[in-house]
Amino acid sequence: MSRNRGRRPPRDLQPRISRRRGTSVRLRRRTRAAKEPSRRSSAPNFGGLVRPATRLLVLVAQLALLVALINSPVLAAHQVLITGNRQLSRQQILDRAGLSGDPSMLLLSIDQAEAQLKSNPYVRSVSIRTTLPDQVEVELLEWEPLAVVGRGGGFYLLNPQGGILGIAPDAHMGIGAGQPHVAITWAAPGPMRVGQTALPGRLVQDLDKMSSAFPTAYGLTISGYALDANQKLTANTTAGPRILFGQMATDEQIDSLDAKLGSLRSLRAKIDLTNSKLDYIDLENPAAVTIRAIPSPTPSAAPSLSPTKKP
Repeated sequence: MSRNRGRRPPRDLQPRISRRRGTSVRLRRRTRAAKEPSRRSSAPNFGGLVRPATRLLVLVAQLALLVALINSPVLAAHQVLITGNRQLSRQQILDRAGLSGDPSMLLLSIDQAEAQLKSNPYVRSVSIRTTLPDQVEVELLEWEPLAVVGRGGGFYLLNPQGGILGIAPDAHMGIGAGQPHVAITWAAPGPMRVGQTALPGRLVQDLDKMSSAFPTAYGLTISGYALDANQKLTANTTAGPRILFGQMATDEQIDSLDAKLGSLRSLRAKIDLTNSKLDYIDLENPAAVTIRAIPSPTPSAAPSLSPTKKP
């Protein structure tokens, strides 16, 4: 007995097995864990409703802020600076670009505003820039009318590309900015519409150059041009002959103007065109130029004096 008292208790070689709890304890825990989900499911799940409600409130607040910014006078387009407009008025530009009434800067579409302005025949190019909070810059480059064409009882303004810019009240020409330099009478049926291409741009530009060069090069002043139904071109001069150029409908025919004007220069070296008293000069065939003098008036026949019979 004395020997056993001084010895240590034997070491437990299987502590996990010896320390396990009883079967009854494990059963009670399993029963308790099985009951807990049923209790949680029976309780109201307020967490699942709070999150969607929070998101909805945030969305409503964002929409309210956006509406407030759109309607805010601070972000309204109060300053609209327009440059380069000569033919279009300020109000016409504002209405077409959607800038009337100080619209919101947040709703302004630059691409749409530029497209609306470019749809006007007078607008050659446009650039729109915005600067917050309230500034819009509109820079225009407009077409200038180069010619006025009379056709079908109406008068039309043409740009250098031959496109119709608008309706003119008459065939009046001018020398200032924005005034047509060339007057054309076109004996073709039917009216024309704004925006369509009436004549080749090359022809319109060549006619303008001819009008400027004729007084020095040929001693003649062109008062206007005439096109017949087949687009044959005639230049009418002041106190001088008519110049017949032939048909000017294709690029090849327009290219022939240089050769025809060269023949006219050769003719001028031989004839004083200003005092030539010619009716016309036909340049349709530049290799065989024909001219026609103004017919002299036919003298009227003198009344015959028949002897009177005496009664």
